[in-house]
Amino acid sequence: MGFAFAGIRKELDSPELGKLFIRLQADCQYLAPFPDWHAVIAFLHDRKRGYRLKDRILWWLIRCHQQSDQGKKLGVVFLAVFAPAILSIYKHGRKRCPFFGDEDLLQEICTLLLRMLSETKILSDKVAVRIVGQLRNDVRDLLDERSLNREWLHTDVLDLFGTDADTRESQTLTDESGIGALMDLLGVADARDLLDLLARRRVIDWEGKRIIEATLIGGKTLKEISRPEEYERLKYHRANTLKAIRDYLFAIQKKRNAP
Repeated sequence: MGFAFAGIRKELDSPELGKLFIRLQADCQYLAPFPDWHAVIAFLHDRKRGYRLKDRILWWLIRCHQQSDQGKKLGVVFLAVFAPAILSIYKHGRKRCPFFGDEDLLQEICTLLLRMLSETKILSDKVAVRIVGQLRNDVRDLLDERSLNREWLHTDVLDLFGTDADTRESQTLTDESGIGALMDLLGVADARDLLDLLARRRVIDWEGKRIIEATLIGGKTLKEISRPEEYERLKYHRANTLKAIRDYLFAIQKKRNAP
């Protein structure tokens, strides 16, 4: 799913969202003073007034989004409401991870926001502050994962050997021929074969193999494949698995290159 901020205001003017506003306005007294979505969003962006009313409006809209079928259509409204925070987080993320595609990063931030608003219980005070704070944390975790990947993973098998010379200096394999030779030595054809071999040799365990396979080959984030209560444990396990793989591969490379 893509997100185009330029098109959000147009969508707010769509007949479907206009009808939704009228229906929600009838159910929510807090929306009564406003003529349309644009007025609501302008009020929520105003930093000088109405903090309690802002909390009530946002909290009510999020509950509606989570609990009713018609509320599922509020995604574009939330993107407009949180657009300043999204763009601020996006600019910071670009500086931190310039290799992350611009559109991909923006889409990931928007997806994380909408998922949070759909699934997370939101307290009724300091609503926007809590949401933006959690979004920053979620994006930071995402960028941490992608940065870690970037140290040693670019595309499929090539990635498993760490091709960033600045990262591993002289230890890093810097060309595909060297990687191919090492793969031939190990008798593996692709990244999945390599992970399977390392698990059989007990360099990594099978859970670590599944984590790496899902995140680095499957392209999923750790949050997507873990339950909230096991996220920190899997994050630690993943880091240890990556280190074990790197150390093993570079040890083999060093042995192969020894005179």
